[in-house]
Amino acid sequence: MPASPPSKPGAKRTRKAAAPAARASGPLIDRIFDDVRSLIEQQSLEIGERLPSVRAMAASMAISNETVLRAYDKLTAAGYLEARRGSGFYVSPGARQAGAPASQQRWNGPSARVAWGHLLQAEGPHDGSALGTLPAEWGGADVLSEALRAVAARPRRSLFDYADVRGWLPLREALSARLRTAGIGAAAEQIVTTAGATDALDLIVWSFLYQGQYVVVEEPGPFIHTQRLLANGLWILRVRRLEDGPDLEQLAQLCEQYRPKALFCSSVLQNPTCTSMSPRNAHRLLRLAEQHDLWIVDDDACGDLLPRARQGAVTRLAALDHFERVIHVGSFSKTLAPGLRSGFLAANSQRMERLLLMRSVGAIHSSLLTDQLVHHALTEGGYEPHCERLRRKLAASGKALLTKIRARGWQARDTEAGMYLWTSFGDDVDARAVADVLRADGMMLATESVFSSDGADRHVRLNVARTDDAMLDRIAAAVAKVAE
Repeated sequence: MPASPPSKPGAKRTRKAAAPAARASGPLIDRIFDDVRSLIEQQSLEIGERLPSVRAMAASMAISNETVLRAYDKLTAAGYLEARRGSGFYVSPGARQAGAPASQQRWNGPSARVAWGHLLQAEGPHDGSALGTLPAEWGGADVLSEALRAVAARPRRSLFDYADVRGWLPLREALSARLRTAGIGAAAEQIVTTAGATDALDLIVWSFLYQGQYVVVEEPGPFIHTQRLLANGLWILRVRRLEDGPDLEQLAQLCEQYRPKALFCSSVLQNPTCTSMSPRNAHRLLRLAEQHDLWIVDDDACGDLLPRARQGAVTRLAALDHFERVIHVGSFSKTLAPGLRSGFLAANSQRMERLLLMRSVGAIHSSLLTDQLVHHALTEGGYEPHCERLRRKLAASGKALLTKIRARGWQARDTEAGMYLWTSFGDDVDARAVADVLRADGMMLATESVFSSDGADRHVRLNVARTDDAMLDRIAAAVAKVAE
């Protein structure tokens, strides 16, 4: 083996690097990785020491050059080795720290914390009630596992080329068929697949809205709507969300005074209230939009959680409007897995032209792998039974939680569906003060201020699938402390 350069001037060299001993089990690449890592951590290999060449290592272990090269590459990616062009692989200067835990030194710069971060990720073991997701054990693991196996067995040539900017055609055809069951007529050419509903909203904002324009959001409403619009420099107008949709009288006044360009709303299982728009209000809203030249983004991210028995009591706006003024947004993040990041939008051909232009210079298209996974889930029979199980679980959990809430003297509207209960601890109880007490004790709440701008904190959003008795007890103790 060629001589190894010293790790630093004057370093003693007493031996040369030895090839790792082959062990009896485990993939060869991982065995080489583990053995070299152990030699480094035990200081049997010194910083700067050259490892046996790929060919020499392969010959000594009677394995292929490719196997050794992949093991060395893995060690390099992990920080244990560094590759020197034309010379070989050496123990890297940072190898001793490569496997150590990340430094716990605190960041001294400006805080990166956002007011809604605890709605996306739990910061502690008692934060589940604030989250906007279902428990992992409720997710579509079985559906996705089957989809992964099926997709992995197919030829993968399609992944090596760009796809249609709209997304994978078979998925768009499946989405078109699924939308028809909800009374929405959208051809595959009218659909764009996206990385979740948030990506769809981002594309819409980027395509049609400009800094300084007025737009309307529901209040309370999803923080994503407001924050994405604010980030684009838009002026936000807020319309009250009532039990059967937006307050149309207030919306008419806003339209007459400010002439906003668009309304962002949810016709089905609105976040955070889980209320749905009545057919009567949907018709009235569309007439008002036509009168004031207002177009509408209908965020249907939670729509697949609506029980079948309730379908006739609600109306999605695109089913009435036929995409004259409505852009419909859907998502599979709530039902399958938040980390999957899969959604779509549907619009008329005129708007689609602009959307595709902006898409082509942005993300280009959605993930083909994700599109194929969702397509398999939709077309092979796994998705709808999974959603039906979620609906039953949510209905049972919501009913049980509502009973416990009312037993404590709190109030919440019974929507009989969806992931949340919009809960009040009483007219005289400041929910933010309750949240502050709980935060000091290591528990987070999703208070009204995250979803609203009026400064009042009369409500909290409780996740019906994640709020257990222990959490309710802690909340009750905090309410009692605030009321003292």
